[in-house]
Amino acid sequence: MSTGGEAFPHGRPALEEDRMALGGRRVLELADEKGAYCGKLLADMGADVIKIERPGGDATRWIPPFIGDEPDLDGSLAFLYANTSKRGVTLDLERPEGQALFRALARTADLVVETLPPGTLDDLGLGYANLRPENPGLVLTSITGFGQTGPRRSFASSDLVASALGGSMFVTGEEEDPPVRLAGSQAYLAASTTAAASSMIALYHSTASGAGQHVDISVQEVAASVSHICGVGKWLDDGIIPRRCGSGLVASTPSGTYACRDGMVYLMVNRPLHWQALAEWIHEATGNEEVLDPMFEGPSSNRLAHRELLDVFIGDLTAQFGAEDFYHEAQRRHLAVTPVNTATAVARDPHLAARGYFVAVEHPTAGPLKQPGAPFRHSETPWRITRPAPGVGQHNEEIFCDELGISAEALHAYREAGVV
Repeated sequence: MSTGGEAFPHGRPALEEDRMALGGRRVLELADEKGAYCGKLLADMGADVIKIERPGGDATRWIPPFIGDEPDLDGSLAFLYANTSKRGVTLDLERPEGQALFRALARTADLVVETLPPGTLDDLGLGYANLRPENPGLVLTSITGFGQTGPRRSFASSDLVASALGGSMFVTGEEEDPPVRLAGSQAYLAASTTAAASSMIALYHSTASGAGQHVDISVQEVAASVSHICGVGKWLDDGIIPRRCGSGLVASTPSGTYACRDGMVYLMVNRPLHWQALAEWIHEATGNEEVLDPMFEGPSSNRLAHRELLDVFIGDLTAQFGAEDFYHEAQRRHLAVTPVNTATAVARDPHLAARGYFVAVEHPTAGPLKQPGAPFRHSETPWRITRPAPGVGQHNEEIFCDELGISAEALHAYREAGVV
């Protein structure tokens, strides 16, 4: 697609990002934290993602942490990260005027991503059945806690609820303690990633056939899918309920996190020869004779009953090293060991630096930001952040007036009436 001021099919001038992998695709996003990352994945690959917020701003703008620990509409680090490369408008979808503007936008869109409770868009006259007649190729992707059907379809949910009901929470934590939540918003991020992939499949079909479709994403089902092997899959295949085992693995004994002088390392013994190498190292460094007992040799099952004792032996070894030194010596001995990075260590990781993973983003009010870069690399259509996260209603005039043809006077009236 050409650039340089030519008219774009959606009514705007062509942009440089139109040359990117998803250039020319328009996405409308009505998403909270369940789906914002889906929109980011598409926007950072060139799609024209228009984030639609309620007048005054979306609730996700108030998710901590904030820059300088000061709550601010443009200060949420989570919002600033999840909404890069998007344009932003405000609309009250409960008002007839807001619904009309949304339908006008939907006529120009390839995809709508939404996370509203099931039936909400239908009740507003903006559901898939309402939008399809005016845009037969439109794909509408809905991300909800439990999907569009089933007895829990209308239940409230959260990332923690999805992890708990999806089975991953039950197998997370120490065996003798209650289950613990996964760090971050793992269920939501997995659901967003699944939504992005399934939306692209639906768009491919739409391009080939001219027929759009409704994509139904259940966060619970995504959580159950990603934890299948260590969760419900073990029950379905073997009739065994997996148990929690902390950071260790039952099939690899010993394994787990161990303290060094200045941090932590993760160590895993997979094969008898790995145990032999580790036992010899412990003996060399600590003088421990017991670790050479033949009863510890052979497969992991021979060591399973002695996990706690072996953890003590390994802890005596790791305590003599810094984490980085232990890692390199373990690698030299062909042992599976890695440092357990803190956030600071990740930010300073020389490998990530060599690949240019972290990127600088300049926000007009938040200032300079350093953000994670692409989770993938395309050789011919590179990923990049084309703009920082939008301010509240930042692109109202650009999109409603310049692209939809609404007059400045009408937009002003809409603003005064609380429609935008």
